[in-house]
Amino acid sequence: MRLLRTLAICLAATLPLPTAFAQTIDYARLDDRVSRLAAQEDIVGLAVAVIDHGHIAFANGYGVTERGGTPVTDETVFRWASLSKGVAATEVAILADRHELNLTDTVSKFRTSLRLPGGGEHRATLEDVLSHRLGIVPNAYDTRLEDGWEAADIRHSLRSLKPLCPVGDCHTYQNVAYDTISEVVEDVTHSSYAEAVEKSVFKPLGMVSASIGRNGLQTAPSWARPYSRRSRADDTQLKRRVNEDYYRVPAAGGVNGSILDLANYARAQMGLMPDVLSEKALEML
Repeated sequence: MRLLRTLAICLAATLPLPTAFAQTIDYARLDDRVSRLAAQEDIVGLAVAVIDHGHIAFANGYGVTERGGTPVTDETVFRWASLSKGVAATEVAILADRHELNLTDTVSKFRTSLRLPGGGEHRATLEDVLSHRLGIVPNAYDTRLEDGWEAADIRHSLRSLKPLCPVGDCHTYQNVAYDTISEVVEDVTHSSYAEAVEKSVFKPLGMVSASIGRNGLQTAPSWARPYSRRSRADDTQLKRRVNEDYYRVPAAGGVNGSILDLANYARAQMGLMPDVLSEKALEML
C-alpha cells in the first residue's frame, strides 16, 4: 500500500441540502474541470462519479488505463486498496444484522490465526479489529507480508510484539491483523471470503465489475495499471507490476471495481439500498 497511485478512483456524493443552499450541478463544467485535471503530466487516468439526490447522475472516465493504452471509462476496473476495509466491515454488519455473529463477539470465538500479546485475542472483539484497536504497533509486520510470508503465519506471530496499550484503548492502523475479518467471515459462512462478499454485497448492489483478488483485476476487459514516481525530484512515472502482497489480505486490500461499482456501493452506505444494507446494519458501521 506504499506506492504512489496516480491512477485514482474519485467519487463525489451530493446529499439533499436545505432549499436555501441547494444548487444545480453544472455537469458540463465538472466534466471540463476533470478533463483539465486528467491532462496534467502526473495523472495517468481516473474516473469520477456523482451521486445527486440518491441517483448516479454522472459517471465518466478520463485519461488512459496505461501510457499509450485505451481510454478509462466508467467500466474500467481499479484496485480499491484500503477501501476494501469498508467492504469487509459492510460484510460483517450484514452478517450481524442476520444474527450470524455479533460485533461484541471476541476473536477467540472464531477459527482465526490471530494471536495477540498476552492472549489479547480472548479480549479483542470484532469491533476492535474493525476499529484498529488491537493495542499493537501500527501496520504490524506489513514488511513480512511484502517479503512473502503467509498472512496467517504473520497473524500468529503478532503475539511476540510488545503491546502499546490494552486492547480497545488506542487506535493503530492495521492490514494483516485487520484481515482476521476474512477468516471470521469464512468461519461463519462456510465459504471463501470472496464468495461470501460476492453473495452479500457485490451481487445485490449491482456491482457487476467488482471482484476480490489480483486475477479479478488483471482479467477485466479494461483495468488501470499502477504507476509511481521515480523520486520526489523526478516527475517521470514508472509503470509498476501489480504485486500480490496485499491481495493476500483480502479484507484489508483485496477488492477491485469500477467507478460505477463504487457509486453503487456508496449509495448503499447512504441508506439508499435498505434491502441490502439495512438501517440497523448502517448504524453498526
